[in-house]
Amino acid sequence: MIAIQTYKERLSGVRARNPDMALSIGNDPVLGEAPVLLVKYPEATADPAGRDVWCDAEVQDWSGGRAISFRIKPDRAIKMSVSFFDRNHVVYTAWVDLQGGVWQPVRVAFDDVRPNPYFQPPDAKAGAPLDVSDVKGIALAPQSGGSGQLALSAFVVTK
Repeated sequence: MIAIQTYKERLSGVRARNPDMALSIGNDPVLGEAPVLLVKYPEATADPAGRDVWCDAEVQDWSGGRAISFRIKPDRAIKMSVSFFDRNHVVYTAWVDLQGGVWQPVRVAFDDVRPNPYFQPPDAKAGAPLDVSDVKGIALAPQSGGSGQLALSAFVVTK
């Protein structure tokens, strides 16, 4: 297991560009003493990145694994995106449908992520194979309308 973001430094390395996003660290008895990221997000706006949460990677070489794994508990059923830039600066994204009110495991296999069809930076090496040997962090964003809250366990890379 490779740690992406464990919140051991609280909110250091965790941020949202939108000041209306409320980020904090807490605990949930279901997960024991492990810190969880608590996110309160506003209604969606015209800004496609307006509800993005960025988490710096504690370890940037993910090549020893095959998937990103975490647990999440949204307050309601939502669709959520999980994204990262690979070594080639290509943005890869997966979308997951989540149930509301319960902790659930999420596993995003590297074989299942695709280049984001809505955004690629100008320096992305389009067409290059996925390279997770130097990943700076991971982003997530609620994609369903409406405001809400969610709690996230640590992000890790698993086999």
